[in-house]
Amino acid sequence: MATGWEAAEGSFPLPPANGQALSPFQPGKVDLRWDDPALLSRNTPFTIVGVNVYRSDSSDRGPYFRVNEVPLGGSFYRDQTTNVRIRETIPWATGWRFKGDAPNDRRWVLCTSKPIVKKTSEAPFQTVSYANAPTDVQLFIDGQEVPVHDVFGPQGEIQLINIAEFNVVTEKNRAAVLPSETSTVEVVYHVNRNHVQSGLDKFSWYRLATVALDSNTPSGYTETPLGWCEPLTLLAVERLDYIWREAVRRNQWILQQGGERVKLFIRRTSGVSCGCQIEGHLREYSKQPSNRCQVCFGTGYIGGFDGPYDDIVAPDDAERRISQSQFGRRKEHTYEVWTGPSPLLTMRDFMVKQTNERYSVGAVRRPSNRGNILQQHFTIAYLDEGDIRYKVPVDGTTELPWPQARDNIVPLPSRPVDGALEGPTPWPVGPYNTTPMSTEKSGTPDTVEQRGRSRVWENQNS
Repeated sequence: MATGWEAAEGSFPLPPANGQALSPFQPGKVDLRWDDPALLSRNTPFTIVGVNVYRSDSSDRGPYFRVNEVPLGGSFYRDQTTNVRIRETIPWATGWRFKGDAPNDRRWVLCTSKPIVKKTSEAPFQTVSYANAPTDVQLFIDGQEVPVHDVFGPQGEIQLINIAEFNVVTEKNRAAVLPSETSTVEVVYHVNRNHVQSGLDKFSWYRLATVALDSNTPSGYTETPLGWCEPLTLLAVERLDYIWREAVRRNQWILQQGGERVKLFIRRTSGVSCGCQIEGHLREYSKQPSNRCQVCFGTGYIGGFDGPYDDIVAPDDAERRISQSQFGRRKEHTYEVWTGPSPLLTMRDFMVKQTNERYSVGAVRRPSNRGNILQQHFTIAYLDEGDIRYKVPVDGTTELPWPQARDNIVPLPSRPVDGALEGPTPWPVGPYNTTPMSTEKSGTPDTVEQRGRSRVWENQNS
């Protein structure tokens, strides 16, 4: 037990130390390793039961979701794409799309409760491998296995054979087996339980939270808040030492002196699929969501973008020109900027300036040292106001009394390994978004005070 300290109500255990995300040199798999959290002195008052693993497929800021079902008692976990086999009974009243009464057809089509995937992911990289062949499922009607005609995995649709088939062995027609209201229809198929994205410059972030017993909570457990858990990723080949941590901090200082404050939006590449008012079969085969949809904003996933995240980028230093094309006049404004290592940006993200001008993010260059990302350099291009990304709301701003000074940059964390969970969280989760600031000096009368909108201006002029 740490001297002079005992766990009180509302206390949380420290996260495991020395967490690492490693590649097993197999696509679609990530190995996570950590030290036993029970060895930390400040965790001695707790009864440690294991570790929860959280993953984000968007950025180091989240959103995060738990990937393990129960707390892990060991110090190793392999995150990989896994499909499980289930057997489902199809209800007669609600489990059928058509019962031989389809328009201009006599199709029999049933729907499973979950999307159907292949037994093993043939391409466990960017998307889930949905079932598309009759051999991907097994159908039983009153205990008799019946062949099927077609399978559409994304919507869980299975079409039955409704006409007699010629058997080349017996040289006779085999009558179609169709269910009735009293029949028991069962389907055996595979569903995706966990999907790990990789390839196309996609990486996942992980946070490890220590789980301990706590009789004061409804669940009987308590765990480390995610804001105190360091984000882990395959990109971090080596831990950031104090030398390069200071280099990142000084780069941030340079941006604070002369950079431009913007809000970043990260494009979603996973989540709840958006229908976009497009028929499911057409959307699956065309692979193109609606660019006019105000639910997914052309990304294919509900919400469209994660954010906004307050950040600072290098100042504008490029010409603006008005060009004439067959579609009319438009403003052209493209230039290269740079920013810090977080949040990690990729192509097709976008940023919003304080003037509400919106710019798309182009190819990203990431200078690094021993695998640790120190900066991000990328080209941004102006978006016309007709672009669907102007419909993305900039909400979640923190309403503070005006005038009140505030910072919009999260300080670089440097928390001791075995220190107490006190003060602001070093690795916050979720959007970091504030309304524009206005400086306020309590010792200067409001009648003569001149206000700026940054700490730098306040320090230099107040």
